[in-house]
Amino acid sequence: MTTKNHSQLDVPQLVLEAHERCQEHLSPTPLEYSRYLSETIEGKVWLKLDSMQRTGSFKFRGALNKILSLTEAELDKGIVSVSTGNYALAVAEAMRIRKRRATIYVAKDIDPSRLAQLRAHGLDLVVYGEAAWDAEKEARRVAENKDMIYVSPYNDPLVVGGQGTCGYEISKQLSDVESVLFACGAGGLLTGSAGWLKSQNPKVEAFGVSPENSPVMYESMRANKIVEMETYPTLADTCAGGVDLDSITLDLCQRYMDEIMLITETEIEASIRLLFEQHRLVVEGSGALSVGGLLRRKEYFKGKKVVAVICGRNIPLELFKRIIA
Repeated sequence: MTTKNHSQLDVPQLVLEAHERCQEHLSPTPLEYSRYLSETIEGKVWLKLDSMQRTGSFKFRGALNKILSLTEAELDKGIVSVSTGNYALAVAEAMRIRKRRATIYVAKDIDPSRLAQLRAHGLDLVVYGEAAWDAEKEARRVAENKDMIYVSPYNDPLVVGGQGTCGYEISKQLSDVESVLFACGAGGLLTGSAGWLKSQNPKVEAFGVSPENSPVMYESMRANKIVEMETYPTLADTCAGGVDLDSITLDLCQRYMDEIMLITETEIEASIRLLFEQHRLVVEGSGALSVGGLLRRKEYFKGKKVVAVICGRNIPLELFKRIIA
């Protein structure tokens, strides 16, 4: 589902509706104070542990809101989606609530352990294309040709509204927050959450953090249009790949994001290690992006009340062992 009137989307209302629709199945995730990061930046830092969300990432929020909104007739048509891992788990769990199954497209470059995890959940998987963008285009084509319902990981107002329930929770847990950092792939989590937070306090700053190896939204913001470009492997694989050319999230990023920054693979790895050493948290590459951005700009955040959103924990075991060794 997309819309031509992107700038007219009432994101706070979408978030409020998502909260009301999904609250039976969503447990608020913890907001944990980080003494180490607070001392490091000479401010106050909290970690929003959306890695503790059902299925291990924030993606369940958007998938749940979308799937719960569908009628039985729409479900009867069949559901098609695409994922680098986390969204597949989220859609599968949301479909289980509706007592249905979905077909999920993944690319050949998906980590083998992620693929095994998805297969273990009994998903109907189709492996297609060399990279995530190839799989996404094919999933959309199949859904259109077969009159099935395509469930986008980000390019849908209902998904954005669902992801924004993370921001809704932050506003209830820390009403005087000044700055929030989010991982940014296509921007669904950031735009939904920042849209809500800024509706409660327009002075709240929203920062996106993307991997330097896959800076699609960063470059799209610079170009004022969605760009197609070559990307490279990254530890933040769930924030990697292309973005729909008609995505609603670019306009929303321009409306709600104060700044987007890039961090290196070395910084991502160091942030994963830091979160384990200081908080005993197991996080994936995308889940550590917000902390990497915080540390890169620590002088800017000095003295501020900051929330870094830890958005996922589904990291392959061998990779995690290598990083913390």
